[in-house]
Amino acid sequence: MPERVTKRQERAAATAEQLLTAAREVFEARGYQATTVGAITSTANTAHGTFYLYFKNKEDAFGRVVASAIEQIWEETSTTWEGDIHADLLEVNRRFIETFSRHRGLWRCLHEGMHQSKAVEEMWADVRRPFVERIAGDLERMTAEGRARPMDAELAAYALAALAEWFAFTYVVMEEPSPRDYTPEQVASTMTDLWFHAVFRDDAGMPRPGAAPADE
Repeated sequence: MPERVTKRQERAAATAEQLLTAAREVFEARGYQATTVGAITSTANTAHGTFYLYFKNKEDAFGRVVASAIEQIWEETSTTWEGDIHADLLEVNRRFIETFSRHRGLWRCLHEGMHQSKAVEEMWADVRRPFVERIAGDLERMTAEGRARPMDAELAAYALAALAEWFAFTYVVMEEPSPRDYTPEQVASTMTDLWFHAVFRDDAGMPRPGAAPADE
């Protein structure tokens, strides 16, 4: 039988979530260096010492904030790749850009933090690694099925992940290219075409959105 959750556990979980939400707000608004434990507890309306019941330090809190955002991206970009590959990839990239945009201040804070803390740099490598491994696994499977051209799946996965991350960062955070000139849909479409033509052996026989099936 599942263990019964006590009132004390419920309060503890609510406090942890309150602190995490406050940490996210402060990191996104102030940046990494300017964020303090005091600013987080003040925003959360909790005692200073309460913070240390849930986090080791500022770096630990930031890691939890980033992990929470990454979990959202992970859930939003999951797909089976069993249908129209181009359409599936376009939808994944569209959701990626959309979810990435919700945390605009967090990504700027992350880049700032990586320059200041080796722990933050290592944390980012750890949380992004499952994405790279998932891409590598998909590439290996699709290559074995003859849908993707032969390649070093691990190296290709790192390259493709970096393309998506940095393209999203420059567009969402730096506004290069400007969102006034290019919509998120256009960005997702361009990223999709680059991925698609880099990975697949021949798209002539692949179904494309709105395309009529090829004659037998």
